[in-house]
Amino acid sequence: MPFEDEASRLRKLARNSSVTVWWTGHAEIERQKDAIAKIDVLNMLKRCWVSNVEDSGQEVAWRAEGKDIDGRRITAIVVVDEGDPPEIKIITTWAKSGG
Repeated sequence: MPFEDEASRLRKLARNSSVTVWWTGHAEIERQKDAIAKIDVLNMLKRCWVSNVEDSGQEVAWRAEGKDIDGRRITAIVVVDEGDPPEIKIITTWAKSGG
């Protein structure tokens, strides 16, 4: 996988109980629109793959993909801060229709 280093770092952070995870307003709206439980996104991040990395010049966003508990494919765009304290900011999330 071309972004395996990022995926490994994200999975490690998502498994760390001291990491703060926060959701943008947009992420909350989109999560609710697609009926995605927060816990499904958090669990997906623990075993995700990263399919894209985009640098806007202000922050680097990673496209994390995986499945929810029912096997539905879900995607989250996240920004990772590995500082002290470490954070994961969820920019948006969505579910792929049709499984």
